[in-house]
Formats: sequence, C-alpha cells, structure tokens
Amino acid sequence: MIRRLFVVLFLLAVLAGCAKEPLKQAGIQGEGIVQSVRDLASAYERRDIDGLMDKVSISYPDRENLRKSVDSVFSTYQTIKFSVQYSRMLIMVQQKGDIKAVFTWEGEWQTSGGKIVKDGARGTLAFDPQAFKLMGVEGKNPFVPVEQQLPQRQ
Repeated sequence: MIRRLFVVLFLLAVLAGCAKEPLKQAGIQGEGIVQSVRDLASAYERRDIDGLMDKVSISYPDRENLRKSVDSVFSTYQTIKFSVQYSRMLIMVQQKGDIKAVFTWEGEWQTSGGKIVKDGARGTLAFDPQAFKLMGVEGKNPFVPVEQQLPQRQ
C-alpha cells in the first residue's frame, strides 16, 4: 500500500515538474515568424500569387516588382519544389525594429518541357513584428531562381 502511494506521488511530482511555462512575447513572435515562413513557402510551392502576396507587407520596398518577378516565375515553371530547413532557422527578435529569420532554402523549378533549375542559399527575411508580414529580403531572393552555369573544365 505504501509502495503504491509512493509511486503515485512520484508520478505526480514528475508530471508537475514537466509543466511548461507559457511563452513570453519573444517566443510568441518566434512562433509567428516560423508560421509566416511556412505560409510563404506553401503559397510559393502551390504557385498561389495572391496567397504569397498576402504575406508580404504593403511597405515592402518595390512590392510590385516582386509580384511581377514571382508571377513571371509561375508562368515559366509548372512545378516548384521549395524546402526550408526549419530546424536550423535562426530567428532574431530585436527590442525595436524588424524580426529577422535566417535559414537555408532549396528550390527546384521545372518547365513543362522538362528543363530543371535548382537553386538554394542561406538567406534572411525581415518581418514586421506585429503582423508577421514580409518586409524585406537580404541576400539571394528565394522566390526568384537563378540559373547557374556549371564551371567549364579546362
């Protein structure tokens, strides 16, 4: 009887010790940024220009040019595979200013004729801390593939 009581009390103590503390402001913002990156990647893979642009802030510099570039990509390539390494993402929540998400991405774009373009890099996206909308891209733009030439043998 005492042994059972001890086991029950021990299990209750272990369960109480595993209780999670609620997320603070930075944690909530971090989760919002991860979800925004997922939404951007999903809309891009589905070739949903309106869904993608809904996640881009109105104050994004040259927003209309981004829309035209992505629309051109969607009309050129019929299949898009886009992946983000979420487990290696670094999210920087600053006291003031934008939230930055640094991550590695890879993409594969295929035309209806079978031509495949592969691209990828480590990039940084800046987000609005309240609305979690894309404010800017630092480095290589993940939404516009760059066809790379293989080096020639000499």
